[in-house]
Amino acid sequence: MLLKVLYVLRLGHGPTYIGWFGAAGSITYMSMSLPSGALGSRFGTRKVMLVGAVIMLAGMALLPLTEFVPIRAQNGLPVVSEVITTIGWCLVSVNLVPGLTTATTARNRGRAFALYSAFTSLGMLVGTLVGGLLPGLFGQTLSQTLDMPGPYRLALWTSTIPGLVALIPLGLLRPIGQVAIREQTKARGPFPFVSMVPMIVYVILRHSGWATCQAFCTPYMDVGLHLSASAIGLITSVGMLLAILAPLITPRLAARYSNGWTLTMSTLGISISLLPLALIPHWAAAGLARLSILVLSAIWLPAFQVFQMDMVDSEWRSLAYGAVSMAMGLGFGTTSLAGGYIIAAVGYRPLFLLGVGLSLAGAAFLWVMLRRRAGGLKRL
Repeated sequence: MLLKVLYVLRLGHGPTYIGWFGAAGSITYMSMSLPSGALGSRFGTRKVMLVGAVIMLAGMALLPLTEFVPIRAQNGLPVVSEVITTIGWCLVSVNLVPGLTTATTARNRGRAFALYSAFTSLGMLVGTLVGGLLPGLFGQTLSQTLDMPGPYRLALWTSTIPGLVALIPLGLLRPIGQVAIREQTKARGPFPFVSMVPMIVYVILRHSGWATCQAFCTPYMDVGLHLSASAIGLITSVGMLLAILAPLITPRLAARYSNGWTLTMSTLGISISLLPLALIPHWAAAGLARLSILVLSAIWLPAFQVFQMDMVDSEWRSLAYGAVSMAMGLGFGTTSLAGGYIIAAVGYRPLFLLGVGLSLAGAAFLWVMLRRRAGGLKRL
């Protein structure tokens, strides 16, 4: 995730292309979300995740080939690589959440999703630390500066190795069974459109605000603040180190307050965290914003997954998570695409201020939604 943006920048592309590059992945994720859920329901989550992992690795290995294809194809290959990688990742991620929900009960589900999020953050931390160091090591080997694409190309090829290793445990997984039969079974009802539509609106707002940093913090620190790849990797890694532990407090917050409260406060926190990024052009402000957003996102994700899965009957979980995944892709893709043009026209600050407003709107919308839901339950 760190290296691919830096590599595309070293190929000579600017923020507008980075916006299209990020949008290609988000639009693909959005388009593949519902089909991924349908495939998981038809063929089983394990098989679909295994196929998705192979496709993802193929897309990852394709990006470093950009310099070796004909010039006409060099502009399009990074986008094609991102599309293929995202198709594979979507097949994995959309099916993992309903599968984990099926393999748990309401009693231990919060802890299970917290551990899942913590181990995901651990993997991202290790990858980011190594990814920040590899270009420098390969640059010395190739006798090239870090302004050239060669060191990043070799680092990207290296990143496929742990992905190949990950296929081993994924292949050894046994099919997930319906272990949650201890929960009270209910007759299948209609798809909960009334509750899902507001949730989709919230996700679009939240992800649109979050994407201003997720998509453009790395190029901002690289091009705008002139930080080295190792420095960017170090700043991001510190946030990821805290993000490993952050999900572990989510079940306690949910037990003391609620998952809805946790979602609202973490979304509001992202809005506040974007302020120093927008107002103070300094690496410390950017690092603080990046760190806090990583931590808040790590708290948000397991709370959201449990909250959303508990909203629907088990028969609709794959489709429901596919729908919210589509909303995530729409929010991220829209911001990524528009953000590149905003940066090219007026700079990074207006984009980050837009992220402040979108995140604040998302928190306010969710608060109103939860108040109305609580009022409806009281009347019942």
